[in-house]
Amino acid sequence: MVISTTHPRVRELSFQRLLNQPIRELQLKPDHTLRECMIQLRHELKRNRIAFFPHFYFGEEPWGCIDRTGSVEIPFYLANKRLRRIAERYYFSYSKEEITMLMRHETGHAINYGYKLWKRDDWKIHFGKFHKTYREFYNHDPYSKNYVRYLHSIGNPHYAQKHPDEDFAETFAVWLDPRSKWRWNYRRWNGALEKLKYVDRLFRKERVSERRPLRVRYDEKDSYTNIDMTIAEYFEIEKKIDPRVKGYTQDLKEIFSGVSPRTRKFIRADLFIQNYMSYLENELVKWISGADRRDVRTYLRELQTICAINSLRVHPDKSTEKLVELVIVSTYHVLKRLRRIR
Repeated sequence: MVISTTHPRVRELSFQRLLNQPIRELQLKPDHTLRECMIQLRHELKRNRIAFFPHFYFGEEPWGCIDRTGSVEIPFYLANKRLRRIAERYYFSYSKEEITMLMRHETGHAINYGYKLWKRDDWKIHFGKFHKTYREFYNHDPYSKNYVRYLHSIGNPHYAQKHPDEDFAETFAVWLDPRSKWRWNYRRWNGALEKLKYVDRLFRKERVSERRPLRVRYDEKDSYTNIDMTIAEYFEIEKKIDPRVKGYTQDLKEIFSGVSPRTRKFIRADLFIQNYMSYLENELVKWISGADRRDVRTYLRELQTICAINSLRVHPDKSTEKLVELVIVSTYHVLKRLRRIR
């Protein structure tokens, strides 16, 4: 007798097998939503006569283009529909639009490195010195019109102001996005518009990217094949929510706002935490004696989940203030947890 794969018991056994499978043993390839995003990106590049397509590979997190390579890391849980569903239910995930936006941005980095644009004098005039110190925590002017805003709305407020390399990647993403209407939307932003026009000249008039670059270095530094944890261990879905969540929720609601997702000027608090995950983790480990990095990461993931469930949001212009508050509240809760364990 043939058992249908849609049978509830078969689905459950298949799900359990996936949960107990080591991530490094997964055979991942872009499927469903991610594949559609890649096809769309390829069409956009081809339409603009850009011959180079980055080398995308699956890693842990977060998104990123390895410095001066053509390799872009994508979180492994975005590979296919099954993993995305687990991430959406027990962790958090990205919408199709957000995935495409992140891919455009990271492609900007890869193209910058592949064609070595950052070495050009005119690039330096528009974006600054590439070798400027890269800082996780950066000051920004919320009223500046010298920089475009792209990943601004999905957890990276004023990201173009972080570093000249990010400034170029953000500008490239706005220019590449067929829905950005950059000439109109940035018509009164003189500084940002000049950068967009420069990118337009590079790729449309000078056509610097009509041929693939001769020498491009590739790397898969943090490939998912290095992750020994199982799916269940990674998402920690074997654990039940404990009463501590109530305290976390109350504090998070005081820090962030519960507003409608349609309110565009506010960004998702869970994505905000995700994009500052490394900074928060390092700060807590540094200030709390005896804190285990894995425990800190687990705690921060709990905060992300709570923010997503409660639709908490943060205004991008208050990102610095909210980040400081988050570190203070997190320090209190992690210390409280350590005392209870001891």
